Amino acid sequence: MAQIIPIPAVNTAVFNENNEILLTRRSSKIREPGKWCLPGGHLEAGELWSAGADRETKEEIGIKVIEAILCGIYSDPNLTVTKEVLIPEGYHGQFVVALFKVLSYAGEIVPNEEVDDWDWFPIDNLPDPILKSHPVRVHDAFHFNGTVFVR
Repeated sequence: MAQIIPIPAVNTAVFNENNEILLTRRSSKIREPGKWCLPGGHLEAGELWSAGADRETKEEIGIKVIEAILCGIYSDPNLTVTKEVLIPEGYHGQFVVALFKVLSYAGEIVPNEEVDDWDWFPIDNLPDPILKSHPVRVHDAFHFNGTVFVR
C-alpha cells in the first residue's frame, strides 16, 4: 500500500448578495475533472495560509480578496485522502485544508484554465458531481458564526 503524505491546501468561500456560494467546475486539465468545488489549491512552500487563499482565488477566478476570515480546518482522512495514488509522486495525498470565508473582494470573475464553468448556488441546491470533501466545507461556510470549524 502506498504511503499517505499530507498536502497543505486552501479553499475560499465567496458569497454574492443573494447569499449564494460561488463554486467552480474543474476542467480536464486537473485531477477529478468535471466535479464542482470551492476555489482553491495547494499551498506553496513558505507561503502563509491566508496568502495562499488570496493567490489561489486570484489565479482560479480572477478576483482579488480584500478581506477574509478563517472559517475551518479540514483533515478528516475519510474525506481528504485521495483514492488514487498520485503519479508520479507515488503516494496517496491527504489534503489538510484551511477554508477562508471571503468577506469582501474586488474585480470580476474570470476563471483560468483549471476551471471550465462557475456559478452561484444556494445551500439547498448544490451541483452534482461535487468533490467529496466540499459539501461539509460549503455547509460550514454558510453556517459560520465566528467559531472556526475543525473537522
